[in-house]
Amino acid sequence: MSQSVMSSMNYQPIVDRAIGVLSLKDPVYEEIEHDQNATTQAAIVVVVAGLAAGIGSINDHWYSILVSPVGALIAWAVGSYFIYMVGTRLLPSTTTEADLGQVLRLIGFASVANVLNILGFVPVLGTLLGIVAAVLGIIITVKAVMHALEMSVGRAIVTAIVAGIVEGIVLLIIGAIFGVGLWLGA
Repeated sequence: MSQSVMSSMNYQPIVDRAIGVLSLKDPVYEEIEHDQNATTQAAIVVVVAGLAAGIGSINDHWYSILVSPVGALIAWAVGSYFIYMVGTRLLPSTTTEADLGQVLRLIGFASVANVLNILGFVPVLGTLLGIVAAVLGIIITVKAVMHALEMSVGRAIVTAIVAGIVEGIVLLIIGAIFGVGLWLGA
């Protein structure tokens, strides 16, 4: 990467925003939601979290380090789309107002908890951190859905669950058609 490209990219906002999302700070969620330039940052968070998960599962398959970031990107796009469709078409509240970009940005940053999976290969500690990452990921995702779709906690939970079920059914159908198992953990 050229020096001019490197100097024009400021990585500090990504770190600050990731910490803000992990800290569940409402102003950070709102900032990400409304900053159209944050979509690239969200993609970077998704790739880094996917890479961390790949490193953590390196004992399972040597190629996890390559497959996990790609799977994370696919899961991010597919999951965000279904959250958007369910939240704006099937279960909107009277205050729901969103576009797909807002959902993509917030769901992308919500994957930051998966960075904890980097130590997945360490016995006991990896499992404990995986549980923490999963629970924190659920909490952050619900908060992201709340902000992206301007809805209550309860409606955000139902939206995330319904979107997850629809996504799972679609992936199972695609897997059956092509004769492959698809697991795209986000």
